[in-house]
Amino acid sequence: MKNGKWICLVGFLFLLTMTAFAQDEYPKFEVPVGFSFINVHPNQAALTSFNVFGGGGGFVYNFTPLFGIKADFMGYTQGTGQKLIQNGQFLGNVSGNLFTYMFGPQIKKHSGKFQPFAEGLFGAAHTNLDANLCKLEGGCGSGSGNNNAFAMEFGGGLDIPITKTIQFRPVEVDYLYTHFGSNHIAGASASQNNFKYVAGVNFTFGGK
Repeated sequence: MKNGKWICLVGFLFLLTMTAFAQDEYPKFEVPVGFSFINVHPNQAALTSFNVFGGGGGFVYNFTPLFGIKADFMGYTQGTGQKLIQNGQFLGNVSGNLFTYMFGPQIKKHSGKFQPFAEGLFGAAHTNLDANLCKLEGGCGSGSGNNNAFAMEFGGGLDIPITKTIQFRPVEVDYLYTHFGSNHIAGASASQNNFKYVAGVNFTFGGK
């Protein structure tokens, strides 16, 4: 009976040791950077969906082997101008920039040759727009402005370790929701449901 108790105690201590060791195996910090594009769905009668290209990076603090907190910062541009067409008639074009700033939890497997992750982020988006517009009844003009909106995204991706501190990120896909006000555009929705893709590298620090 005593031997059984000793075996249970030794086994329990072994599990605690292995758990503590496993907790040291994950990186404390991650810094992902990469190229990105968003397929924008403006939900406006005069605009069809279009792509904006850019990139950025982020920062992740892992407080357990599975859970971390992520900050994500991205910037995009549409320099050539997106055409505005209504009832088959050209009304002008719009060009500008989009920036997103989001924060939230990340869940990730920090072991093996393939390390998948999932995330749910919340924050804000900001746009700077330049427009050249023509009215249906005639007359053209230009203008510029900026706008802020609520933003959130849900998705995930895959990291492939190359070295101890560098991981290749071939794919990250997210559903990106933005809520830009549309009270100045007749028939336009204030909600935009967009597709986001990211590819790049992920740098890891801390841990063993």
